[in-house]
Amino acid sequence: MRLIPVLYFFGLLFSQNVVAQSTVGVRHLYPERLREDIEVLREAIHAAHPDPYRYRTKVELDLLIDSVSKALTVPLNEIDLTNAIRPIFKAIGDSHCYSDLATDLTDRMNKNALLIPIQLKLLPDGVYVESELKGFRSIPPGSRVLSINGRKVEEIMDRLIETVITDGANRTFAERTVEKDFPERYHVYLDGSSSFIVDFITHAGNSESKSIFGLTREEINISRKPDGSLLPWAASWIPENGTMWVTMNTLDAYELALAGQKPDRFLDALLTDLHYQNASTVVLDLRGAGGRELAIAELVFEAFAEEPFKLLSDMYARSATPPEIKAERAIPVNYYASNAGELTKVGRGVYRLPENDPRLVENTPQQKAFKGKVYVVSDGRTRDAAASVVMLMRRTKRAKVVGEELGSNSFAFTGGEEWVVRAPNSRILFHLPLLIYVPSGRGEGPNDRGEQPHLQAYQTPAALAKGQDSVKRSLLQMIDFLR
Repeated sequence: MRLIPVLYFFGLLFSQNVVAQSTVGVRHLYPERLREDIEVLREAIHAAHPDPYRYRTKVELDLLIDSVSKALTVPLNEIDLTNAIRPIFKAIGDSHCYSDLATDLTDRMNKNALLIPIQLKLLPDGVYVESELKGFRSIPPGSRVLSINGRKVEEIMDRLIETVITDGANRTFAERTVEKDFPERYHVYLDGSSSFIVDFITHAGNSESKSIFGLTREEINISRKPDGSLLPWAASWIPENGTMWVTMNTLDAYELALAGQKPDRFLDALLTDLHYQNASTVVLDLRGAGGRELAIAELVFEAFAEEPFKLLSDMYARSATPPEIKAERAIPVNYYASNAGELTKVGRGVYRLPENDPRLVENTPQQKAFKGKVYVVSDGRTRDAAASVVMLMRRTKRAKVVGEELGSNSFAFTGGEEWVVRAPNSRILFHLPLLIYVPSGRGEGPNDRGEQPHLQAYQTPAALAKGQDSVKRSLLQMIDFLR
């Protein structure tokens, strides 16, 4: 991104926020204060981020930061500032390097901001209602949305997709993130109204228009019906296909512990059940799954591996020693203590983690690892630890991957511990990861995209209207046909 397009992008973003009148008050800061915050961000990027110059040289990145700073000539609020600095994060191209609004502002929004209570689904042929988040269906699921408050839905989605920081040029992750966070992103970046006129076409082909009133996030959470998934990990036996469908909504150790699930025990019980059922096929459904530590990814792959494997081929860092303590920095002290004296300098400011790090050693398959056919279902929010499982499954030819491009970069992605830096004036939080992971093997797609599936598959409007999962249905039909 060069200077002239950057300035045009600023104008586009600032014009968006003229429309967005949030129901939550925000503070305005003078340009000199905003520039101070940008310098704090610049210093943190150069000091901590493990791969800030993948898509821009250091000189180009500094020139971009300079142009962002110089463009700040009028007072801005916190939301305007996040728009203004977004080109910096997009130039780095790391979804784990991003900004959060100040904690107090986020809390006020959760309690007071009136959000549009619908969840949307972006499909190849349009934008559809997946669910209405207030307990009843004034807009039927599967309806194709045409506009909201007079603005075409395609324009809405394009603008909101621009607000998402992705790994490289990965648009799929941005689309799935906008789906997940649509009420909040629509409120913050486009329209802070308290009521919304939605024009749509029902699945039956009828054109309708409905006025719906906003709800706070707390009200949405109270009124929304449970989706039926009580535990993050679950397995269901499908006897007519000889298939075990295993759903893993997360590979995050904390979330699993919170649900009372122990990965090693679950996998051991799963393998026992597969042997008892004489299962021929397993489907691992990793749609929407993340988890920034990789130990659970190794456990999962060990349950299906056919030969010894390494999840990663390498790990790098650029921040090797504890930095000077500053009030606005939250620094992971244990990270520096555990790596003290272990990092090897391999280039200018680049350090390699030792070869005996647990994440780099060779792992062996479980003694009773499953030997049958394996399919993996993924989408644009399959990332980090879950993406590592999918990449290794594909690259070792252990499984066929069905779904969408992964959310994590196929060449290398960041993770592990992070700096969290608070801007002194706006109190915006800057997140900077400290490690970069290089997955074993090599993907077949571009280096600035996520790993690609063997077979692309999407939800359909008809399935949305019926509350069904068309990807699951189609895959089970294919498995049955190939038996």
